[in-house]
Order: sequence, then structure tokens, then C-alpha cells
Amino acid sequence: MADLYKIMKGKAYRLAATIIAPRFQGGDLLKTIMSDSDHARMPMFLGLLPSAIPAEAHRQILLDGMAREYGSSKDWMAYVDREVGDTT
Repeated sequence: MADLYKIMKGKAYRLAATIIAPRFQGGDLLKTIMSDSDHARMPMFLGLLPSAIPAEAHRQILLDGMAREYGSSKDWMAYVDREVGDTT
């Protein structure tokens, strides 16, 4: 069985490459996006994500996986809750 997270991550990586400045190329672009939820690249990535990954269920697999891998959270909503909590 295919690892859907890895497949979605590949699609998201290509999207991230169109968003992030060339000086970040060669690094983990998804890690760069997740490194600062207040940076403009995060809402841009999330806004364009449906064009790269049209299926909502597949986007959820990606976001949950990114939250675990880069955000040390159990899923995307836990990551968002933590990030929003940091700003209040």
C-alpha cells in the first residue's frame, strides 16, 4: 500500500518551491513553511494547497503529517490550536 503522506508531501513540496524564495532552495521547504506560522508564506501555502491537492481528504493527510513531522503535534488542529494559543 502506498504511503499517501509521502505522495502528498511530494506534491506539496513542488507547491512550496513556487512560494519560497530561491535562497531556501535545497533545504526542506515544508520545514521552512512550518517554521513560522506568522510568516506570509504559511497562508499563501494553505491558500494554494487546494490547487496542488484537490481532494480534501488528501490535504488532511498532508497537514496532519506535517503537524506531526514538523510541528511536534498529534494532528493539524492541535498544531493550529497551539499556534493560535501562542499569539493570545
